[in-house]
Amino acid sequence: MPDKAAFLQAWEPDNTVPYPRAAWMAEYAAPAASYPEVDFLPIDMSVVYTAYLEDARFDLYSRIDLDMGRDGKLALAVVGAVPADKDEMLFCLDTGSGRILLLGVGDGTLELVNSTFKALTEFLYHFARFIDADTGGAGRALRAKDLRAKLKSIDPEALADRESWWSIALMQLEGTKG
Repeated sequence: MPDKAAFLQAWEPDNTVPYPRAAWMAEYAAPAASYPEVDFLPIDMSVVYTAYLEDARFDLYSRIDLDMGRDGKLALAVVGAVPADKDEMLFCLDTGSGRILLLGVGDGTLELVNSTFKALTEFLYHFARFIDADTGGAGRALRAKDLRAKLKSIDPEALADRESWWSIALMQLEGTKG
């Protein structure tokens, strides 16, 4: 598990934004172990993640109560978005379980991204290190397979479905189509 200094080095100090870790841990039912050890997130991570939501429909850390019909409401907190689709695809913390879900804003779809908020930050850390070490196409596919193995050891659930967010991102790096 990387420490605070390692996260800052991978994400660069000017590319981070604090999130209300202590307040959320006190307010939300999500288990303490589901939270990252650090109280900040990257602002921008290439094509996989952004916390820069200016001019988007929702603000960073907005609370969304999603109507689940007979099951009641699912309380979510926005922790980022898909950079190319900030208005429609949001990364959200399930405040009850600590999972990170991808919310399709237009149609209310939900997809598991990571089994914990902590796992999301670790994935983003390793993805940043992958990007920093990238020298171009030669060797990228092999390095991406190594990255997949590392991420799978952190959160197997995130990669269990070949159509999941992380599976597709890694297939693109590996040069496969799925």
